[in-house]
Amino acid sequence: MTQQSTIRRPSPDEYFEFYRKYVDQVPDGDLLTQMDAHVPELRSFFSNVAESDAVICHAPYTWTIKQVVGHMIDSERVFAERLHRFASGDLQPVPGIDQDIYVAGNDYETPALQSLVEELLLCRQANVLLVRRIKPQAWDNRGIASDHPVTVRAQAWILVGHINHHMRIVRQRLGRLKVG
Repeated sequence: MTQQSTIRRPSPDEYFEFYRKYVDQVPDGDLLTQMDAHVPELRSFFSNVAESDAVICHAPYTWTIKQVVGHMIDSERVFAERLHRFASGDLQPVPGIDQDIYVAGNDYETPALQSLVEELLLCRQANVLLVRRIKPQAWDNRGIASDHPVTVRAQAWILVGHINHHMRIVRQRLGRLKVG
């Protein structure tokens, strides 16, 4: 069995309904290829975003673009920790997080946007390496995260879909501005 075939799209019973919006935003195809592709795509996209545009809060949203990137960093770490624990066989329940507390509790305004993007890309690159070494039999491991069952496979798809979800929103927000 190849690694690609082990990362098939998760069925809806592998994750909580809340995460469907992320899983649904992942196109069919090889998940690892999509994870790898995020690195140059994000680097290229954000290289064209002016720092002045990244500190604007666009109504109806409550976060700046830099804070959205910070949220993506936080989520990469949280989702990867769940993925790693459950893939390793540690099936102890993992509590949920309050994303607003994380964003408010971290300084995402002082660092340059490109510094935050590089941090996000390093998290993503580490997560690609993590996903590549998951044993085939671990993809069906099911843990409890945020009081709901989730498989390792679903958590990997959620990682990809979460970035796709927020990048769609960022593109819409910045589409109103002249980026670059």
